[in-house]
Amino acid sequence: MTVDRYAHAAPGWATGAARVYGPLAAQLVAAAPHPLAGRRVLDAGAGTGLASTALRAAGARPVAIDYSPAMLAWDAAHRPPSAAGALEALPLRDDGVDDAVAAFVLNHVDDPTAALRELARVTRPGGAVLATSPAAGTTHRSVRDRIDAVVADAGFTPPDWYAHLTTVQAPLLGDVTAMRDAVDAAGLADVVVTERVADVGVERAEDLVDYRLGQAHVAAWLAALPEGERAELRRASVAAVAPVMAPYRPPVITLVARVP
Repeated sequence: MTVDRYAHAAPGWATGAARVYGPLAAQLVAAAPHPLAGRRVLDAGAGTGLASTALRAAGARPVAIDYSPAMLAWDAAHRPPSAAGALEALPLRDDGVDDAVAAFVLNHVDDPTAALRELARVTRPGGAVLATSPAAGTTHRSVRDRIDAVVADAGFTPPDWYAHLTTVQAPLLGDVTAMRDAVDAAGLADVVVTERVADVGVERAEDLVDYRLGQAHVAAWLAALPEGERAELRRASVAAVAPVMAPYRPPVITLVARVP
């Protein structure tokens, strides 16, 4: 394993980023083509367990895998069985789970087709593969840019890996055609790929700021700031966003498919 880029991210992710990714995970689980109750379901790229929570609410028995041991360690006593591992080389046997969920993680790899093949390998024939990825177009970037500008003025410089994520990895599945091509190449069946604007219930500037400041790329830098400076940074970010705040509804690519 290489350096854990998410080593400091769990608290912010679980309490801030979760304001958006939690509802999105629940919506993805709800898109399953069959009931998940009683089924063993992989939560790939589990992070702090947002999709696992949604799976348990649906009656499933999740197993969590994430590249970051620190993310898996968050609230570990209340989490499902877990293992650290890469999406492109999942530490599971063939046909080891009934279904697989990959909530906003395929956009973190250089070869999403290879990752989809791995999800298919570990899922039993007939099982569902569910995934989400951010759509390339967004009407909210200017609002998020206001938060990023406040953070930059305070001295933050994004790490190189984040630039690679946003400019190289995420665009690989940034539209319906790209996702469909990757899924077809992975050999999945009954493929349905859609793009929609998701209502995640984020309507206040404070919630959008907490979501943005809960992202992994800024976590280590924020953790190193004195508490008072972090609080002032949040206040300044909220003040920058409030005049233009509208309900935050990100565009999302959703995949629902079956392992043949």
